[in-house]
Amino acid sequence: MKVLVLGAGVVGVSSAWYLAKAGHQVTVLDRQPAAGLETSFANGGQISVSHAEPWANPHAPLRALAWMLREDSPLLFRWRRDAALLDWSLRFLRECTPSRTRDNVRQIVSLALYSRRQLQALRAEAALTYDHLERGILHVYTDRRELAAASAAAAVMREFGCERQTVSVDECIALEPALESARSLLVGADYTAADESGDAHRFATTGCPLRGAWCCLPLRRDGGAAATRRWPTGGGACRRRTVSG
Repeated sequence: MKVLVLGAGVVGVSSAWYLAKAGHQVTVLDRQPAAGLETSFANGGQISVSHAEPWANPHAPLRALAWMLREDSPLLFRWRRDAALLDWSLRFLRECTPSRTRDNVRQIVSLALYSRRQLQALRAEAALTYDHLERGILHVYTDRRELAAASAAAAVMREFGCERQTVSVDECIALEPALESARSLLVGADYTAADESGDAHRFATTGCPLRGAWCCLPLRRDGGAAATRRWPTGGGACRRRTVSG
C-alpha cells in the first residue's frame, strides 16, 4: 500500500518507520525545509507516564473559574453563546467526577506505559541516538495543598502500574542537588524513576532511520513543481524526489 504521512516531526517519522517496516511504500511530506521544525523543534521531549492525570478532574471546575480572570492561565476559557461550546463544557464537567477521573487515569496510564515500551523497543532495534536520558522525572511543590492533591493522584497511578512516588524535601534535593538553594520554598515532590527525556528535534532529524521511505520536503516552487532536498537520518538518507504542486 502507498501511504502518505503529513508532518516530519516525531509522530510522523515514527509512523513512517512502522509503516515501512510493515512493507508499505511511505512518503513523508512536510511544509518546512527540513524535518522537525514545527512542534518537534522545541518540544520538551518528556516521556512522562506520570503526566497521566486528565485535565478533566474534580479540581478542574473551581480552578477553571479562577483561571477565567487570567490571560496567562494554563486553560484559557472564553464563554460565549455557542451550542457546540456549551455541549463541550457539559461533557467536560461530566468527566470531572471522581469515578470518571479514575477510569480516565487508568486508560491514560495504560496507553502511556504501552507507548513508552514501544519507544524503548524502537530505540533498541534502530539504535537511535537523540540524547535520551533515563533518569526519571521530578515534580517539586511549594504548596502543601498542591502536594496533597498530587500525592492522591500518584496513589491512583500506582494502582495502574505507574510508579510515581511522593518524596520528602531531603529526598528531592538528593535527587537534584541544584535545588538546595530553594530548600526553604519546597514542601515535597513526586518522582517517577522510569520516566525519560530526550531531544525531540534530534529524534526527528537524525534519530529515526526511515527504512527507505521517501522524504519530500518542499523548498520552492518552479514551474508548478516543488523542489525537495534529501532528509538525512541516522541509518541513511531518504531518496530525493520532486513532488508536483
